[in-house]
Amino acid sequence: MLECILNEIMTKKKKRILIIRCGLLGDTIDSTAVVKPLVDHYGERLEIDWVTKPNLQMLFEYDKRINPILIRFTNLPLLLNIDKLKIIFKSFLNPYDAIINLEVGKKFVSLAKYTKSKIKVGRPNRYVAENIKDEHRVRHQLRILQSTFTDINIENTFPYLVGSEIDIKEVYKINREYIVMCPTNSKYHKSNHRGYRAWPLKNWQELIDKILLKTDLDIVVTGHSTEREFINQLNLNHSRIHNLCGKTSIPNLVEIMQKSVCAIANDSGSVHVAGVSCQKVIALHGPTPFKETGPYGSGSNKIIEANIYMKCSPCYNTEAIKKCPSNLCMINLTADMVFNYVIK
Repeated sequence: MLECILNEIMTKKKKRILIIRCGLLGDTIDSTAVVKPLVDHYGERLEIDWVTKPNLQMLFEYDKRINPILIRFTNLPLLLNIDKLKIIFKSFLNPYDAIINLEVGKKFVSLAKYTKSKIKVGRPNRYVAENIKDEHRVRHQLRILQSTFTDINIENTFPYLVGSEIDIKEVYKINREYIVMCPTNSKYHKSNHRGYRAWPLKNWQELIDKILLKTDLDIVVTGHSTEREFINQLNLNHSRIHNLCGKTSIPNLVEIMQKSVCAIANDSGSVHVAGVSCQKVIALHGPTPFKETGPYGSGSNKIIEANIYMKCSPCYNTEAIKKCPSNLCMINLTADMVFNYVIK
């Protein structure tokens, strides 16, 4: 029966798919790995609607394959969520050929259930739950896709972003080879926040000073506008430092990273942008599981995990992290250690 439906879809002139992945920046970037196998399967005329948050729609600004559909309030129940109801009602007028629900939780189960489509993949239908904590989430999502589309190849498939193709020299006045630093500490602006995944400012400053002293590279510092207070504590007053915190869109950041020598970032959305864009990425890890959530890579770049591998890590989302007095796994990851990865 399923094979007959797949064959019927393939004979139609234009195919439409709804992908549901409404997570944070890194979650969404990782999920783009499913796009190429779907395009290979259905052909170039495939239309993809992607359920995402308003602040991430620019992620797909230059990717003509994807039309972002915005969900403003993800926690509202279905009957009170106008954005979800619109998707469902429109699907009855023009049904999707397939729905791919890549959400692990239950927030979008009702949307996937009631939106009209001949094939449904992921919760609450076909879902691959085994070994979810023993493999990278990109691999898990590709296996979800392969549970229905059994002919697709998931071995050489990677996340992918389309940059803005801006002139870096003209727009940002960067005329020399450079390294990108992302000293992000998300939610730093919120009270009582503890940056478990953040590398200490002292370590960032030592690395900056070392790069300026021992290399000829410029340094481009990036970050979200909400992280200015955190980043501005660094001494960035140098002719070879370009502080672009709050001054780049995601497509522009992709372009900046593509033209860099390498990027350095802790576990954040930025490290996943780097993972699909940079020729070399140094990912600073401690509390979080690199094997499951680190940058997946583009298939042609080099991903380096900078980690001192303490016995207690990874401990993120466990009781152990609540008892950790000072994030030793990040503090003891020294600037010298990271610098050695830069010059290798």
